Amino acid sequence: MGWRDINMNRRKPRIDVAVVPMGEGEERAAAVLRKAVTAALASVGEQGAANNAFTAGYVAGFARHQSLKHGEDAEADGGVALLAALTAQAPDVVQALQLVPRKVPSSRATLAAADPLADAGYLVGHLESLCGTKRLLATGGDVEAYLTLCDHAADRLQTHHPTDVLRLDPAERAVVRAALVRL
Repeated sequence: MGWRDINMNRRKPRIDVAVVPMGEGEERAAAVLRKAVTAALASVGEQGAANNAFTAGYVAGFARHQSLKHGEDAEADGGVALLAALTAQAPDVVQALQLVPRKVPSSRATLAAADPLADAGYLVGHLESLCGTKRLLATGGDVEAYLTLCDHAADRLQTHHPTDVLRLDPAERAVVRAALVRL
């Protein structure tokens, strides 16, 4: 067995490169939020979702996680910059969305949407971005089956990150359950 045989069996680590295009005079944080909102709106567009409170929250949660992937926490300023970036690209989607401090602690977000349905969307959008799936905007049907679908989305990544908690925690599940029961 030669040197070449040993090295041929090794997998080289994948190099992840994140490019954030910046306009003239644009700050990095604003460019990251712009890119994150664009990704969130693309995800919603691919799923063909209706324009409602859940979708608005979903877009905000998805964009928040996308900004975290680039090292910017969109909740740091109370969500002001996130809402501004959302309003700039999709004013009709987020016209009534308000972010407030979360009353019940969550492992995923310190802010919550004021509307319970939008808050459920905020948590689910964050989860969907984390998992890389595009199927959690279809909220019709049984609530428990929907929560199981959320678990299945997270389970795909759980095998690669066994020490991380990727599923919705009990408090988050309660928020989603209470909101979806109203639909």
